Amino acid sequence: MNAVSMDNLWRYLQGLSLTASNRRWLAEKLIELPTEGVMTDAEIKDGLADAFKQLDEVKKGCRETRDAEELLYEL
Repeated sequence: MNAVSMDNLWRYLQGLSLTASNRRWLAEKLIELPTEGVMTDAEIKDGLADAFKQLDEVKKGCRETRDAEELLYEL
């Protein structure tokens, strides 16, 4: 989030009329680190390396792919 967006968010939050307990809850949520669905840098790097390896295999003819229509019907 850029500085302008952060400033706008801060002004919005300051304009809310919150009870002390609501402010405390909001503060906890804002600093809470997400634990689900967040990939580590190593997981992202490994995933990209695997994807590029598979792409090279496709280009060399060592790996077959499916048609886009097949993938859409699978969804």
